[in-house]
Amino acid sequence: MDLKTAKNIIDVPGKRKPSEIADAVDVLYQAFGTYQAITQEIGRSDKFWIVRHRIFGLPGGIRWKIDEGKISIEQGYQIARLKREEDQWLLAIAVTETKALTAKECRKVVNLVLKEGQSLRETLRILAGVRFDKIQELLLPLGADIWLAICKIAWARGQKWEDLCYQLVLQGVDVDVKKVASELEKLASDLRQAGEDQQD
Repeated sequence: MDLKTAKNIIDVPGKRKPSEIADAVDVLYQAFGTYQAITQEIGRSDKFWIVRHRIFGLPGGIRWKIDEGKISIEQGYQIARLKREEDQWLLAIAVTETKALTAKECRKVVNLVLKEGQSLRETLRILAGVRFDKIQELLLPLGADIWLAICKIAWARGQKWEDLCYQLVLQGVDVDVKKVASELEKLASDLRQAGEDQQD
């Protein structure tokens, strides 16, 4: 995206997806160097640019949920403040699955994690009553970490996690052993990676 396109996107932000605006803000930031310089050149506020630029740095699956309207811009900003990608995913999933975490509550949770060094899972459980083992809609014999990995894979594909599970079930009905084995190998690899990332 060039600077002219980025400015055009910003001129009519209501007709654009939040991720498109975030991409445009990144181009503006690269061109002008600071949020204050963007504000002086284009208007709005430094906070407007900061919030959207933080969203630019989120994983694609979380940005997709923001575009869908399942995560608000302010909630997305709070998610982006978290340093660890794993924590970003956990908070994003907590927001979408519980539908009870407001932007203000997200800010409290993130502040405790960043300033007090508390665990995100524990902070969510204490402050917002979120338990990852209790928010699954399907009764799957899977731990919360595996379910989290499934959400990450599904969202990265622009799918609900339930739809990904349904697709995998349908694939099993019309058994193409090689294809199913390949899918399972990839899923197992992704799950192993998620487990290793969590241990780090």
